[in-house]
Amino acid sequence: MADEERTEQATPRKRQEARKKGQVARSTEVNGAAIFLALVLTLPVAMRWGGERLLMAFQQQLAHASTQQFSEALVLGALAFLAPLMGVAVLVALLTNAMQVGLYISAQPLAPDLNRINPVRGFQRLFSQRAVVELLKALLKFGLIAWVAWRTLQNEMESLLGAAQLPMPHALVPLADALYQVGLRVGVLWLILAILDYLYQRWDFEKSIRMSRYELKEEFKQLEGDPQLRARIRRRMQEIARHRAIGEVRRADVVVTNPVTYAVALRYDRATMRAPRVVAKGKGWLAQRIREEALKWHVPIVPNPPLARSLYTQVEVGEEIPSTLYQAVAEVLAYVYRLRRGRR
Repeated sequence: MADEERTEQATPRKRQEARKKGQVARSTEVNGAAIFLALVLTLPVAMRWGGERLLMAFQQQLAHASTQQFSEALVLGALAFLAPLMGVAVLVALLTNAMQVGLYISAQPLAPDLNRINPVRGFQRLFSQRAVVELLKALLKFGLIAWVAWRTLQNEMESLLGAAQLPMPHALVPLADALYQVGLRVGVLWLILAILDYLYQRWDFEKSIRMSRYELKEEFKQLEGDPQLRARIRRRMQEIARHRAIGEVRRADVVVTNPVTYAVALRYDRATMRAPRVVAKGKGWLAQRIREEALKWHVPIVPNPPLARSLYTQVEVGEEIPSTLYQAVAEVLAYVYRLRRGRR
C-alpha cells in the first residue's frame, strides 16, 4: 500500500497539515526580484529625498576627517537616504510573501530535526533531481541577467565614454542613469523569471502532496470514523432510545397493538398537548416488551391492527399523531376512558 502511485489531488486536510509544517508553494526568487525592482524604482526618489543632503554631509565629513567623528548631518543624511529604500523593501517583502502563502506563521520548520544534519540525507539531497533542477535554473538566470546587463551597457557605452571626459560631479549623472537602466532591465527580467519559477514551484508542490487512493480511504476513515465503529454506535444509540421509550410506557394512556407484531403507546394531556402523542413504539420483540411494560403498570392494551400499523409507519416517537388518525385514536381513547369510569 505504501508504494501505491500517488495520482489523486490532495484533500483540504492534507493541504492544511502541509501548511502547518511550513510546506507551501513559494518561490524565494519572487521576493528577491520584487525587492530588487522596487529598490531600483525607489532609488531616484531616495536620491531626491536625501541624496544631495547625504552628499553635502559626506563632503563636510571629508573636510573634517581629522576629527574622526561622524557628524550629526552625515547620520541624518544617511537616514534620509536609506529610509525610503528600507521602508519599500520591508513592505514589498511582506506583500510578496502574503501573495504567495498568505498571512500564516508556523514555528514547526524551526523545530530541531536530526535529518537535516544527517550526512547521508544531505548527500542524497545534494545529488537529487531537485538539486539538479535548481542548479540549471540558477545557471539560466545568471546567464540571462548577465546578457541583459551587458547589452544595456553596450547601448549606454557612448554616454559613458562621454562622461569619462567630464569632471567628477558632472560625470556622476550619466553614470547613474546607465546604472539605473541596467538595474531596471535586470529587475524586470528577474521578476519574469521569478514568476515562472513560482509557477514551477506550485506545480512541484502540488505533485509532492498528491495522495494515493489508499491514503484517501484512510483519511476518510479518520474523518468519518470506522464504518464498523459507527454501526456499533448507531446500534447502541438505538438501544438507549428503545429503553428510554419503554420507560415512557408507564405514562401512556393506552397501548394499541396488532395484536402481536406492532405495539404503539399513546399519551394525551389536554392541558399541554394539541393531539395525542406517541411515547413508544416497537415491532416484534420490542412490541412484546412494550406490552409487558403496559401490563406491569396497568396501562390498557387495545388490539386494533389497522390503527397500530398506521401509527407505527406514520408517526415517530415523540411526535403528535396526524389529523388523519384523529377519529380512530379518539375512539380508542374514549373506550379507555369508559373503562376507567366503569372501574370507579
